[in-house]
Amino acid sequence: MTAPATIDSLRHALHAGQHAAAARDAERLLAASPDDTDLLEIAAIAAEAGGDRARAERRLRHLVAIAPDALWARDDLAHFLLRHGRADEAEAVARDTIALAPDAPAAHAFIGQRMIQREALVEGAWHLRTARRHLPAAEAAQLAPALGRALLRLGEPQEAAALAREALAAASASLDAATLATEAAEQSGDAAAAEAAFAHAERIAVATGRDVALLGARVLAIGARWRDALTRLDRLPDDAGGAALLLRGRLRDRAGRHEAAWRDIVAGKARLARPYDRDVVERRFAQQRAWPAALPAAPLRPDIAQPVFIMGMPRSGTTLLEQIVSAHPDIRAGGELPFVAELRAFAHRLLGTDVPLPVAVARLRIADRHHLPALFRDFYLARARQYGLDGGARLFTDKMPLNEVDAPLIRLAFPDAPLLLMRRHPLDTLVSVMAHDMTHGANCAYRLEDAAHHLAGVSDVVADYRDRLGIAPLIVRYEDLVTDPETQVARVMAAIGLPPHPAQRDFHRQSRHAPTPSHAQVREPLHARAVERWRPYAAALAPIVPVVAAALERGGYTA
Repeated sequence: MTAPATIDSLRHALHAGQHAAAARDAERLLAASPDDTDLLEIAAIAAEAGGDRARAERRLRHLVAIAPDALWARDDLAHFLLRHGRADEAEAVARDTIALAPDAPAAHAFIGQRMIQREALVEGAWHLRTARRHLPAAEAAQLAPALGRALLRLGEPQEAAALAREALAAASASLDAATLATEAAEQSGDAAAAEAAFAHAERIAVATGRDVALLGARVLAIGARWRDALTRLDRLPDDAGGAALLLRGRLRDRAGRHEAAWRDIVAGKARLARPYDRDVVERRFAQQRAWPAALPAAPLRPDIAQPVFIMGMPRSGTTLLEQIVSAHPDIRAGGELPFVAELRAFAHRLLGTDVPLPVAVARLRIADRHHLPALFRDFYLARARQYGLDGGARLFTDKMPLNEVDAPLIRLAFPDAPLLLMRRHPLDTLVSVMAHDMTHGANCAYRLEDAAHHLAGVSDVVADYRDRLGIAPLIVRYEDLVTDPETQVARVMAAIGLPPHPAQRDFHRQSRHAPTPSHAQVREPLHARAVERWRPYAAALAPIVPVVAAALERGGYTA
């Protein structure tokens, strides 16, 4: 073992910036003591500082190998990999750390934030909570904003606000925490609290040279001062950021300035654009239309809450329908659950990935595969249990947009589950899709022609399922729902198998927050202001009308 005084001297050299000398001396001493953990750590730090990444990594991996219980060594390796753009490898190290030491806070914090980046919000929040339980209060408070943001996106603005307060109590000048406090109040619809929280965030931003103008406009836009927000945004140049342009476009639309609104919406989407691979999408739709009929399905599991599937294009009214349905005391709102997409991957692995899933699924006709639909069902329900949806109500909603593309798979796992398909005038849907930043539908929402292509393709697939497989969801027209809610809610609840409940008439009074772009609208009583929203944009929409002609006809709409 190397003398403590020698180790102290080497650390002093590192702190003084004498990396070459520290590296040379550490390597010389390692020749005699190759498993000295202090020397290995110093050698790794010095090598990285000197640009020798390969040597630094070798020293860190050797350190982890000889001291597998040294969590600090594993944390050092994970952070080294992360610093050098190897996030997946860093995550693998963190996962191994948790397997070895289930209470390791740094590993939980790292995994939690990685999962949140991948939209695995529930799982990421679980890891952040675990990390916070095993950290001192000051360090736990540093994770509060990250956890709060995940909870905000999961529809928990009150808990997010509490975490913001905790973070601000620990660090009152934290812009991240002040921004979280503002967003939590904004999404709760509390304009006064949002403005107060923003005032603090703005003071921090000014002191640190940061820009929170967009957040300020969002705060004003939620209340009666939306015209003040528009006045602020009108000062922005036309080459402003995509999110700012989309907000300005929505407010200009509200003000009746439709030409300028559409210009902002198109430009904003162009700045935010993600690729839409039309060939890949068409290939998947073609494969889905080959889904075979007469396959074995899973029996009902009466011991656990069951799903109600609310399907449809984004911005077609699915959030509104979920808010109404989940106002019933026997139905819990699940929101946009990722389980069907996960089930698709799970089923494909079980059936064989050598061919597309709609081909592989025919293997269920073989007797030794007859049990697999029950596994599909249990996989989905296990994920629901992980999300806390298995108790407190007989049913829960799954309103992930475009789940209708996977309706045949859903029917294998849940042959009797209610399928509710929201349908809205395709041109109204497309205008609303264009006005918001969303990645549903393979990123179709960034260009009008891509969104129209996707809407038309989904409509064709759903029609094929109805005609060929007999899968016929209950169609709920948005226009009928907002103009004759009593009749439509009665139809929906009959399909679900429950009587309507008086609370469903006052769905907008629910304390639940809907974490979607529609969160403000579903806090209002029903109205028809969004019906025929497309008409001021008819000229801009004209080129895509032929693309969605069949969808228009199926819904009984005209353009």
